[in-house]
Amino acid sequence: MNATMSSALNIQFLMVACMMGLVLISFGAEGAPSKHPQKKGNHRSSEESEPSSSYRLILDSEFKSSANPIRPINNDSISPWTYTYVDDESLFPSSIAVAKCSLTGCLIDGEDQDYQSTPIYTQIMVLRKIKGEKHSYSLKLEYKTIAVGCTCVRPYVQQI
Repeated sequence: MNATMSSALNIQFLMVACMMGLVLISFGAEGAPSKHPQKKGNHRSSEESEPSSSYRLILDSEFKSSANPIRPINNDSISPWTYTYVDDESLFPSSIAVAKCSLTGCLIDGEDQDYQSTPIYTQIMVLRKIKGEKHSYSLKLEYKTIAVGCTCVRPYVQQI
C-alpha cells in the first residue's frame, strides 16, 4: 500500500472516530447518566452535583476502505507536492501525513516563478491521549491544522 492510500485510510478512519466522539460529546452533562443515582429527597445544587460519566470509545483498527482505490494526484499538479509523516504518540492517529510543496514556482512550461506553489490547509480532528490514574487514559478531542496539498497562485503584492 502506498503512502497516499495509507494517508487516505488514516483520514477516513480519523473522521469516523471523531464523529463517534462528537456523538458522545453531544450527550452533554445533562443527558449523561450519573455514576451515582440520586436518592429520593436528596436534591443537590448544580455546584454540588458530580461531573457526568465518562464514555469508553472503542476504535476499530481494522477499518475497511472503499473498493475503488484513490489515484494519487500530487505529481499530476502544476504545483506538485510530497507527503511527510508527523509522528506523535500522544495523538490518535499517531502518524499524520502532511503535504509539502515540491517547488516554489509552478510548472508552466518549466518552473515559472511568476506564480507561487502554496499549501492548502484544512483542520482535522484528532484524539489526544491524556494519562489518568494508574494505567488509564482519557481521550481529548482536538483540532489540528495540516497541509493536504498545494495549489498554484499569483503572488500577493501589497501596494504602498
